[in-house]
Amino acid sequence: MSIPQQIKNEIELLAKNGVQCEDWIELKRYLLKSIHSDLRKLFSTRDPVTKEGMINDFERELILFCEKRLGKKLRIADEK
Repeated sequence: MSIPQQIKNEIELLAKNGVQCEDWIELKRYLLKSIHSDLRKLFSTRDPVTKEGMINDFERELILFCEKRLGKKLRIADEK
């Protein structure tokens, strides 16, 4: 699955402006607020019963892209 250009542009904007995102949830919130609503469906949602967030394949690919572009490892809730 490829990452849409609008999402890549937002990440580039973050990197260019030196915005510091320490963890995946923080970055995901920023992206969800800044992208078109049609692209939000690519992101995972919380489990309706446990309310825990799950990471889908698209998000895994996006996390790797962000880590390469931002130059640091993002903290993921499962790995605390």
